Amino acid sequence: MGQSILFCGIDGGGTTTSAVVCNECGEILGSIRAGSINHYGVGIEKARENYASIKEQLIALLGCEPDITYIGNSALEGKATDELVEQLVGGIFDKKIIMHSDVYIALLGFTQGASGALLISGTGSMACAVDREGNYHTSGGWGQILGDEGSGYHLGLMGIRAALQYHDQMAPSTILLERLKDFYNLNRLTDMIEIVYDPSVEKSRIAAFAVEVEKAALLNDEVSIRLIDNEVEWLFRLSQSILKKSGVKRLGLYGSMLVKSRIIGPQLISRYSDSGVELSYPRFKPEIGALFGAFSSENLSLNEEIIANLSQY
Repeated sequence: MGQSILFCGIDGGGTTTSAVVCNECGEILGSIRAGSINHYGVGIEKARENYASIKEQLIALLGCEPDITYIGNSALEGKATDELVEQLVGGIFDKKIIMHSDVYIALLGFTQGASGALLISGTGSMACAVDREGNYHTSGGWGQILGDEGSGYHLGLMGIRAALQYHDQMAPSTILLERLKDFYNLNRLTDMIEIVYDPSVEKSRIAAFAVEVEKAALLNDEVSIRLIDNEVEWLFRLSQSILKKSGVKRLGLYGSMLVKSRIIGPQLISRYSDSGVELSYPRFKPEIGALFGAFSSENLSLNEEIIANLSQY
């Protein structure tokens, strides 16, 4: 019997990268973490350094480089060209490399390679799908300047705006003003200008205030309730868009805004009651979705044994 093929699935987010390795039976051999491989966020040189760190850790773990590595990269919109793959990992990895977007491998973690759609709402928002013919579709994902409605960033920013507008007596009363002062530990309200406009500020710092908006809504703050209702409406429109583009009736919900929120996920689910659309949460993490992509690239079907083994991750 020949040597087992080694597969590696990588989820390359904006700040950290997670990788998991299995054999052709889906048995998990180990996992590692590294810095960001988003070349837009950290630059190509630093991304290559982090790719090199990933390979070093994989060799330390396995004694060799995996045969097939499937990478989901948060800097990508779709499958990477051979030229881009060479630019990012040329001279680092020697064996087969496939790169796609991080949202695509999250989708694979939900569909396991079948048709279906995924609505994502965390710091940012986006939707993607694979139709019955295998075509890939996306909606949203334009970023915070062009439009990230339905995201933690957008809800956090709208909450900050509502608080400041109340301070200026331009909008209704809201407890968000006091929550804003406490959350960002403000000595002066004008300190928010430096926090928001600092070029180095992370989107996550603005998105974090979304939790305060939800807390205020649970205390019956009318402004916060309205803000959350607006985000749910945007997420409903975004999900309707991807379902219309792809023609599928199966929708996964992914990301902290949909999974952890006590209000947003349940409200969106209620919008789909009696709609004929099947809603559920992904069973597998994105890095396992990347492993599904790796198996598919070798025309290997995901049998019950493989699925059961990967479920141990």
